Amino acid sequence: MSRAKRRRSAALALGVALTMVALAGVAAAAASTANVIEKRAVLKRADFPAGWDSSARRAPEDSGIAVCAGLDDVNRALAPLSTRSPNFTRSDTDNVLVNNAVVVLKTTKEAKGYLDPYRDPDAVRCIETLTETSLTGGGFSGVRVYVTPSDDVPPGADDATGFDVQITVTSAATAGQPAQTAVLYQDLVIVRIGRALANFGFLNPGKSLPERGELVDTVVGRLQDALAR
Repeated sequence: MSRAKRRRSAALALGVALTMVALAGVAAAAASTANVIEKRAVLKRADFPAGWDSSARRAPEDSGIAVCAGLDDVNRALAPLSTRSPNFTRSDTDNVLVNNAVVVLKTTKEAKGYLDPYRDPDAVRCIETLTETSLTGGGFSGVRVYVTPSDDVPPGADDATGFDVQITVTSAATAGQPAQTAVLYQDLVIVRIGRALANFGFLNPGKSLPERGELVDTVVGRLQDALAR
């Protein structure tokens, strides 16, 4: 497998991992109003500068991994009513991916409850296992995954949780070239703004995506404005 194909394979496989942990929606008392807020708040192509593309995003599916049961339960309960962004990628750079989902719930208590599975110790092991599994068969001779929980709360948000994931992949050596190693950074962020939740997935080579903070702030600000009305 060529280097370019391996890099595209990594982005595709990791897209599965990002999709799996994406939050979806849940019915609210005024479902139509909630849906309007969600559609206004979720990331759009216009939020990105020139050079970014968007593509259809697959719905979350059960991982089939025992340690992921808690996150699978969340996805199974919420996925049918989600308001999700497309996948956003850079046309000039491999292994760059962003996606987002937004949900407005009935109460703040309900929103808080949906953060709990992401704080369970099993969540870290789930993401490690899921990421390694998603890269299996991608033409790599080695995959190492390190997951660090994060509780940084973005400005304007009430609460947040997430994971900083460092992925090291090594290609198999061939007669024409030695083994090559690349490091990818996958950041998963789940933010609560009142009774709303916003989930973000970011993938970038070499370091965390520089636009991460600005994109999170954009969605948080929209939700603040909408929920204050």
